[in-house]
This record gives sequence, C-alpha cells and structure tokens, in this order.
Amino acid sequence: MVRSGAGTRWISRVARWFLLAAADVAALFLSASLAYLLWALPMKEQSAGLYLQLAPLVLLFVLGYAQAGLYPGFGLGPVETLRRVSYVTAFGFLLLAAFSFALKVPALYSRVTFTIAFAASLLIVPLSRVLILHVARRWSWWSEPVVVIGTGPRAARAIRSIQQADHLGYRAVAVLAVRPEGMSETAGVPVLGGLDRAPAVAAQGIRVAFLETDHVQDRAVVDRLQRHFRHVVLLREYEDLPVEGLQVRNLGTVVGIEYTNNLLLHGNRVVKRALDLLLACLALLVATPVIFFAALVVKLIDRGPAFFFQDRIGLDGRRVEVPKIRTMRLDAERRLEEYLSANPGLRQEWHERYKLRRDPRLLPIVGRLFRRFSIDELPQLWAVVVGDMSLVGPRPFPDYHLERFTPEFRELRQRVRPGITGLWQIMVRSEGGIEEQRAYDSYYIRNWSVWIDLYILSRTIAAVLTGRGAY
Repeated sequence: MVRSGAGTRWISRVARWFLLAAADVAALFLSASLAYLLWALPMKEQSAGLYLQLAPLVLLFVLGYAQAGLYPGFGLGPVETLRRVSYVTAFGFLLLAAFSFALKVPALYSRVTFTIAFAASLLIVPLSRVLILHVARRWSWWSEPVVVIGTGPRAARAIRSIQQADHLGYRAVAVLAVRPEGMSETAGVPVLGGLDRAPAVAAQGIRVAFLETDHVQDRAVVDRLQRHFRHVVLLREYEDLPVEGLQVRNLGTVVGIEYTNNLLLHGNRVVKRALDLLLACLALLVATPVIFFAALVVKLIDRGPAFFFQDRIGLDGRRVEVPKIRTMRLDAERRLEEYLSANPGLRQEWHERYKLRRDPRLLPIVGRLFRRFSIDELPQLWAVVVGDMSLVGPRPFPDYHLERFTPEFRELRQRVRPGITGLWQIMVRSEGGIEEQRAYDSYYIRNWSVWIDLYILSRTIAAVLTGRGAY
C-alpha cells in the first residue's frame, strides 16, 4: 500500500519549497555580509543600513530559482542544478545592479561590494544547497514518491537505478505491472496491480510515473497515464550514448533525439583549454610552495630524485611526460613482485585496480600521506599549463593498464587530453575497477560541459581535503 495520502504529500512539498528557499536566502545574505565586511565597511566606511534597503529585492532571486525549477529541483542532477543556480544568480545580480544604479537609486553603493557579493554567491548558494540536500536525503518525507510502470524485470531495474541515483530526489513506492499475475513485489517495492490501478495510486498524491517503454508502446497508455499523473517519464536504457546535451527535435509525426559528443567539438575544446589555463595558472601559484616543500621532504627521507616523469599516451596518441612527486622507493618494482609472491591472494586486487591498500613500494610516512591528499600530483598543474594535460579528463594510465580496455574505448580516450582528475575518481576514487573507469570516462567525454568540469573540480577538492577513497 502507498502509506501516506495526498494531504501529507502536499505538506511535504510545501516544506521542501520553504526550506530550500530559506537556505538560498540565507546564502545570499551571507554572501552580501561577507562583501560588506571585506570592502564596504573597511574601505568605504558605509553603514549596513544602506545595503539593507535592498533586502526586499532578494525575492527576485527566489522567484528566479522557482522559475528555473529549483524548488525542489528533483530529477535535475547536480551538474544541471549548478548550471541553473549560476545562471539565475548572475541574472539576479544584473537586475539588482539595474535597480541600484540605473533607476536613480542614490549612487552610494559600491560596485566592488556588489562584485564581491556576486562572486561569493556563486560559491555559497550552490554549497548551501549541497549541504541541505545531504542532510535532507535522510528524511523519509523529503523525496518525491513515484510509481514505476512496466514488466517485472525491467521495473526492478528501473527501481534499482532510482535508488542508486538518490541525489535526483525520487523514491519508488509502488509498481503497476503490465502483467501483475502472481507478483506481490519487485526489488522490494510492492506491486499494486495493473494499469487499471493508476487512478487509485494517483489519488494517494503520487504525481510522477516512470514508464519503461520497451514493452509499453501504445500511445493510448501514455495518454491514459497523463490524465492521472502530472509527470510521466519514459524510461529507456542509453548505454554509452550522451544524455546531458540531448535535444528533442520535432519532425512532424516523428520525434528525433539529437546526440552530440560534446568534448569532441572544436568550440568546446577551445573553451575547455581557456578554462584549464586560467584555473591551472592560479592553482600553480598557490601550489608552488607546497610542491617545493614536499620535494624537500622526499630528498631528506630517501636518496634519489624528488620528481619523476611517467611516459603516458596523450591527445591524439602523442606520448607525454606526466610529472609527479616521487612517493615510491627506488626499488619499487622489486618490492612489489616480492610482496605479491609472498601474498598470492593480493594478485587479484592488483589486476583489478592496479592499486594495493598496503602498497610495499611507498616511502615511509610521506608516501601514503602525499597520495591520500594528492600532493604528489600537484606538479601536473604545469603539464596542464603547457598543454599536455587538462584539469579534468580521463586519467593518464600506463600502457599495461590501457591494454585492459577495448580498442574502441582506447581510441575514444586518445581524442581528448588526459586529466589530473576525472568523473570516476570523484564517484568511486580508488574503489573502482576497470569497468567503472570505462563507464565514467565514456560518460564524461560524451557529455562534457563547463558545468560538469566545475562540478568535478569542486568534488575533487572535497575528496582530497577529506582523503576519501585514496590509497
């Protein structure tokens, strides 16, 4: 049975709306306060009351976020959410500037203060939403209940996908089976019957229906469901096809779906290269003292060079040198072979991931420390500046690792620059195997956007600071 009724679900939706709106307002006020304390107060000696006069205009941002579908934003995904939040925030500050400067408001407001507030809000508003959603996922009332419609095995697969993608905010609570005979549940979700039960399920406050289309292709079925559910989502597996940049084309009586491998387009490569140069140069300025200190520590602990260069395959199959701070002993390969010979059970772990939780090759103390917080990879920022690498992209694996992939996937990888970080690293880090690496790298190349790069970089910084999953 679907446990709660329409009234309870309506209250939950209102509560979600107000909680997210309150978090956005708080983040905007925090950004404005930070700008005031950094510039308007110490440099201009302006009173806070002057800027508080603009406080009612924060409703422009709330209305913009609502219009962009960000309340609650279920089904968007983190990359699309970041894109919409950034666009609305930028447009909101543009309107705010128009009110304060163009509409004859007293010209006392500091443009630098507005600029700082805008820059801070681009960071603080998305961060506040991440924190709210991280906490809210644990609340049973937060997620949007959905009904899955289809055959038993395909419905079960859809339910598992919904459960794994909990960041989308959906929760499967019921199944309507195409052939419900003898079925009481699938994937732990109760089967309430066939399609004739749709009106009763919708009456319980369920607004979203997921319909798997392989066995349900009758147009009348979709029309029937749309009479009862506000949103009918058609499900189809896409395998390696790009989905983030998907465009639906109206071809009369035929619906066309246009796919684009985003990172293989010349214009997108230019944009990505410009972003790499800007961010890598700034990061290298900050990282240079850390790099030299780490190199000095390595020299003090172990004889030999502090840096080493890995020969890897780069863009278009060109060989590149990937610099790293040395974290292994000089006789690393001999130590590895002796260790695997003495522990044959660990050979499987090595062949699956080419990593070991207890790696005998590492330098004492600093080897594991540098790897855990990715300090050893900081010199690769220079490789980004000179064009051998990108900040985000498929990792530059050694040849013996690449041989585990199919020729088609290796060819796809060589069409982009290797990256310091990548999608599979933030999703599974060292826990992932060959198949996870292939799936996430393929998804990244085919679905690239500036927003997905910014998302991966922010997740990478968080993962590095916490040392999650690295060894």
